[in-house]
Amino acid sequence: MEENSTRWLALREASRRILVEQNLVIRLPKLHHERWYRLILNMGDSMPQRLEFPVMEVGEFSIYNNQYEIFSLDTAEPQSIETLWLPFDSYHLVEELLSMCSELLLAGYPGCSGCGYRDEEEKWDESSHRQRLKSVG
Repeated sequence: MEENSTRWLALREASRRILVEQNLVIRLPKLHHERWYRLILNMGDSMPQRLEFPVMEVGEFSIYNNQYEIFSLDTAEPQSIETLWLPFDSYHLVEELLSMCSELLLAGYPGCSGCGYRDEEEKWDESSHRQRLKSVG
């Protein structure tokens, strides 16, 4: 995957959300649980100020915040502009998100410069992201 491609940028944003959002429920097939549990342990090591961590459940891959889906893997565009649209192959997406989350943690996220949510960086623009997806699709 090419850095700064539409897919890369969307996965980076999804990973940022996984690392900073509270009240997350991560549903994924049981075979992925061990690696994602390790990610959650790494989150605790990398972010000692964080007191609440994602809960794991068995099921089809999805991530929710208070019953609100933080991103959609559906090929149909989500209605809410607050939902990050990831119309990519979910089989590979689970591993790519895990890798991207780990990379961000190793870089020092959320305190690292250049990887998101700092004053000098732009906020995620979901409308522009969806336009890029439609133009490449």
